[in-house]
Parts: sequence; C-alpha cells; structure tokens
Amino acid sequence: MARRLFIFGTGSHARKVYHYAVSCGWQVAAFVDEAPDAEAPVGVFPMLQSKDLFSPVAGDSMFIAVGDPLVRRRLMCQLKRMGWNFPVIIHPAAWVAPDAVIEEGVLIAATAVIDTGARIGRGAIIDIGALVDHDVQV
Repeated sequence: MARRLFIFGTGSHARKVYHYAVSCGWQVAAFVDEAPDAEAPVGVFPMLQSKDLFSPVAGDSMFIAVGDPLVRRRLMCQLKRMGWNFPVIIHPAAWVAPDAVIEEGVLIAATAVIDTGARIGRGAIIDIGALVDHDVQV
C-alpha cells in the first residue's frame, strides 16, 4: 500500500515536491493551503483549507512545500501539535552520505550532494545541484 502524503502549499515549490514525492513512491492525497481560493498546482487533486485540516490517519504524512522559512517553521509547529509527521523527500538523482544526518521535513533536490558528516536541519530545502560539504551544518 502506498504511503499517503498531503502537501501544504500550492506554488511552484509544491509542484516540485509533488513530482519528487511521486518518484519516491508516495501517493499524494491532497494539497493544503491557507488561501481560500488556492488551486492544486498539478492535475486535479482535492484541496483542503488549513482551517479544515483533520488529524492524520495512521501512516499519513505532511510535507510543507512553502518557500518562506518563517512560514514553514510556523506550519511545522502547528501541524506537529495536531499529530502530523514530516517525511524527508530525496530526489532519486541526489546523493546523501550514509552518515549524514537529515532531520524531518527536508527536501533534497535533484543532483544535490550531502557529504559525510553533514547535518541538515528540520525543514531545510537543499535545492537543485547544491553541494553540502563534509561536516557542514545547515
């Protein structure tokens, strides 16, 4: 059974997260946004307003696909209190050292490299082609 993923955000970053998540085996269930007139950035997906968001069912995850780091942090704190967990999404064309530490809610984009001993903090975005050298903390 595919894991259900809800994506918070409806911009181009959310569209990128959608494609990466699907390539990693996630089943996208819906997009979520605070704006009442928001539309899904890809295909025809259910849209949920954040005010109508429910607690997760066992196995459900949420990915915060919002570029603004302050908004991303606020949403992660609010949704964590509701019981949501935040997966790490790593594009198949990225490379992550086996001893790197990747915290929850991180996106690692195509061709990014996370080298040995690196630590990527909660909710970080390591974008296309980024190089995080050994022992660096982001």
